[in-house]
Amino acid sequence: MHMDAALCDHYAGNTSQGCTRAVDALIALPSDQRTGLVRSRATDLLRAIPPGHDRERAVADLRDILRA
Repeated sequence: MHMDAALCDHYAGNTSQGCTRAVDALIALPSDQRTGLVRSRATDLLRAIPPGHDRERAVADLRDILRA
């Protein structure tokens, strides 16, 4: 549910909040649970972010946690 809320934040115009929400949700999970649908939804959010937002700290944090 947190990933869906993060996507909703992004589509409502608050990309930073959406990324922060996604990062918080991922951090709250053990690393072995950051797979499957959870990871897929976080990746969907990252892919939905248009150019120009990629330098925002929250976006970079999401990108970094997905690389880990």
